[in-house]
Amino acid sequence: MAMHVVVSMETVGDDAAEPFFTGTFGGCQRDWEGEIGIRFMAEATFVITSLGRYVGDKEALEEERLVTLWLAETETKLASVEVGPSSPISDGYAYTEVFPRVIVRLGREYRLTQTCRCHMKDAWPDAADIPTSDRVDQRFARFLGGAYDFHGGYPSFCDAEDGRRAGMLNFKAVPGIATLPICPEMTVYELKQQLETVTGVPPVQQKLSFGGRLMSKNDVALASQGVEHGHLLVLAVQAGSVLATASKDGTARLWSAESGECLRVLAGHRHSVVSIEFAPSGSSITTASLDGTARIWSVETGSCSAELTGHTAEVFTATFAPSGGQVLTASQDHTARVWSLDGTCTHVLGKHLGAISAARFSPDGSRIVTASTDCTARVWEPVFGTCLLTIQGHSGSVSIAAISPDSTMMLTSAIDTQGVLLRDASSGHVMRRLCDGLLVHTAAFSPDGSMIVAACCDWAARLWSCDDGHCLQELRHEAQLRRADFCADGSLVVTISANHAAFVWQVATGKLVQTISQAGRVVCAAFSPDSVKLVTGGEDAVARVWDVASGNCKVVLAGHEVKIESAAFSP
Repeated sequence: MAMHVVVSMETVGDDAAEPFFTGTFGGCQRDWEGEIGIRFMAEATFVITSLGRYVGDKEALEEERLVTLWLAETETKLASVEVGPSSPISDGYAYTEVFPRVIVRLGREYRLTQTCRCHMKDAWPDAADIPTSDRVDQRFARFLGGAYDFHGGYPSFCDAEDGRRAGMLNFKAVPGIATLPICPEMTVYELKQQLETVTGVPPVQQKLSFGGRLMSKNDVALASQGVEHGHLLVLAVQAGSVLATASKDGTARLWSAESGECLRVLAGHRHSVVSIEFAPSGSSITTASLDGTARIWSVETGSCSAELTGHTAEVFTATFAPSGGQVLTASQDHTARVWSLDGTCTHVLGKHLGAISAARFSPDGSRIVTASTDCTARVWEPVFGTCLLTIQGHSGSVSIAAISPDSTMMLTSAIDTQGVLLRDASSGHVMRRLCDGLLVHTAAFSPDGSMIVAACCDWAARLWSCDDGHCLQELRHEAQLRRADFCADGSLVVTISANHAAFVWQVATGKLVQTISQAGRVVCAAFSPDSVKLVTGGEDAVARVWDVASGNCKVVLAGHEVKIESAAFSP
């Protein structure tokens, strides 16, 4: 007989569900036609029970309209319901329940639209002010702005204003729930793996309880915990609580960002580990080593799930595709390689005549860009490994090449004095020259693609507008710069200089927020996903977690034997 357990955070009845928007919103209109609505990013895994339309001060809606929930990454419909005059009203919204319930997964973007026509009877909010926190339930999701398509279908167009159409549509939600098949011999970890496929929450972020007791041991059988058919287990999610560091001592380590406890030691490389990166799901990480290999590791168990062998020289970087389904490596042996997660090399990108210093997927996963010491960059198609474009014009080794978040632009920078070249991503044509006449050590796009930050050889980091090439801010230092990077929401920049320190700057004003120093020279720095914390790694073999607002060191991560080369927070 099949056995099942129910894994829940709380009930999924609509009476217990809570709305995403509350309160009233202004700027009502009804003069557009097509699929019109909003975008939001899931800040947790939860279940949507109802979809709603704005009623405002009226007693009911005047006509039926189709409301549709879309998953942005696949552009597919998840649910569609009619909401109209007969729909129950609650706090200014009319709702229709969704059956089956829709599981919304942590870290994914969704779009919610209604089918509109010009001069329809029910107007909807279209104010462009960002909703205040007391009108948005931020436990569930982050409001991103408006979305639309004039011809119907998936709403692929986005409005520029952050607050566009806030409150136009709504949903009711409760924390996630799942019913899973089990056998008595199944381990707690195997159950967590099944939960990941349902909720998108990686095992390392899952805290399962049964009968009020935490199921803390992953390798024990469910039967030994007293779990039987029909029993209720409670799932808690701890997101962003894991840190990873890579060291010259040949190991990587996983840490609790809250306690500083070393959770796992990832040992197996025979030389320095120079880069480390989490998969988009947070369940795996990649490491790249000067021993000529890269590895994929399970975050939950610390075991090596695949060793990527085939390069004939040092591997500098190993990075996941945005889908998490492939890994890309860059090597001294003049090649980049694309790998499946089982360690099979699917493509060798081998047209460069020099070492490949950097290789990245475009944000949409449709292209790969590589930078080489042969003074060129190249753009590749990842499915067949075809070289689409060769970028020339630099007089020195190309050290940086990246494609913008919207995939329309790319930047290149080299060991020359041409600064940063902002290019059209399709043709490679140079659109603007930023920092012209200066050697640039690093450069990166802002998360929204509107700016570029560059660490320049004249001891200044500069923020440039991609639209007009205007220098927005100049961040002066007292020593040579090594790196400059944005935080996840683009509001802050961290820079690392040669005088042993890291600096946090406010993007909007150019104001220095914090100066962060430690005993050994700071080698690497990375923001947490919520931009509240910063991790630094240094030559003293110690990593530290800092509170960005206060500048206080919250946790010391000690355990590596020599210099830390790379550090990262889990998604």
